[in-house]
Amino acid sequence: MAGMPAIFFGHGNPMNALLDNPYTEAWRIIGKQISTPKSIVSVSAHWFVPGSTAQRADRRHPQYRTENHSQFRWFSPRTYQVQYPAAGDPELARRLQRMLAPVPVTPGHSWGLDHGAWSVLRHAWPKADIPVVQLSIDEAQPAAFHFEIGRKLAPLRDEGILIVGSGNVVHNLHACAWGRHMPDPYDWAIPS
Repeated sequence: MAGMPAIFFGHGNPMNALLDNPYTEAWRIIGKQISTPKSIVSVSAHWFVPGSTAQRADRRHPQYRTENHSQFRWFSPRTYQVQYPAAGDPELARRLQRMLAPVPVTPGHSWGLDHGAWSVLRHAWPKADIPVVQLSIDEAQPAAFHFEIGRKLAPLRDEGILIVGSGNVVHNLHACAWGRHMPDPYDWAIPS
């Protein structure tokens, strides 16, 4: 199972967790076109905190839910009912700590999968049968630091571990459709 890709999903509007549209269909196609990953390392724009943390869920992940999440409060309460009970991979989380040294990566126990991860993964791999470890983004570090993190994670791909980034180039809630026609994706964002 060598040569697993690294994928960036622009997860967009959290309502995509519930919708069938060109975005979610593209995610389903991706999930069918690549080999089933052994595990997934997810880096979500929503876990943007000081320092580096690897989530260590020893069993099924709780999903990160909070009414205080400034973006999520505008969306349907149905999004809080979505479940994506993927297992964690504690050994992979410990391995990330070793791989990323000398960067101190602390084990995290309180952060479940946030909607940057589960809203996409539930379309690409709906059975939630692939272990997921989420890695935070260190808000205090420059782009070169994060590029180096990606370089250190790259060997995982040859072991069948999928590296997933999720977020958007920008978060612009003013561009959301809010019940109107969803804007068409940019040409460069459509899988060929």
